[in-house]
Amino acid sequence: MEVIKLKLDVTEIELDALIPHQTKSNPDQETIEGQARRLLLDIKELVTPTLLYEFCQPCFDERGLVLTFDGKKLAFSPEDGLSDLKAADEVFVGLATIGPAIEEKIEIYNSRNELLVSYILSELSVAVMGQVIKKIKNLLLDIARQRGYGVSLVHIPGSTPGLPLSLQPLIVEGLNGRAYGITVNEHDIIKPFYSVTFMVGMGSNYARDELLPKCPGCSRKDSCAWRNK
Repeated sequence: MEVIKLKLDVTEIELDALIPHQTKSNPDQETIEGQARRLLLDIKELVTPTLLYEFCQPCFDERGLVLTFDGKKLAFSPEDGLSDLKAADEVFVGLATIGPAIEEKIEIYNSRNELLVSYILSELSVAVMGQVIKKIKNLLLDIARQRGYGVSLVHIPGSTPGLPLSLQPLIVEGLNGRAYGITVNEHDIIKPFYSVTFMVGMGSNYARDELLPKCPGCSRKDSCAWRNK
């Protein structure tokens, strides 16, 4: 398993894209933008962008997809929506997070009833995760090109049709997430909240040379880092 500490440039976050712009003369809008700029300075100290990943050799048997992590075999059910990974020579299994500190800060603001600050900070957190995903996409595509591989669609538990959240505990276990403070609750939700698990097939049987999510899209699809180049 590999661990990468990702470097981000928070100055690249476009505040206008985060906060709907109404009128330049709107005092509330100016207050929101000013608060967002101040919080943006704090984010550099709060986030610890990290990627855990493993390249696994896929094996399909009566149990479904079986992946081996450091000698440990984990089986994913045939009903889990991973059949298109049968074409893969390798499967990239990843777990990315920006750490718990920013989530803890949001909870503090909520407890003080500072809901506007909490909202802005949560939106900025989503934007930071977007930067993390863009870096991961570039990393994945660089690796695929170096190996002469194409890539599958991105499989995201809980987002990809047919891919249940119940896969997340397996991925977190396989990547030893607990050693890095990453856990899964009884509802299969990852903690810290601003984290994501995903799987990508790579191999000579794929013609695709860009990474796109398999999910149909959500309310954030126009700004989704998985969808945007």
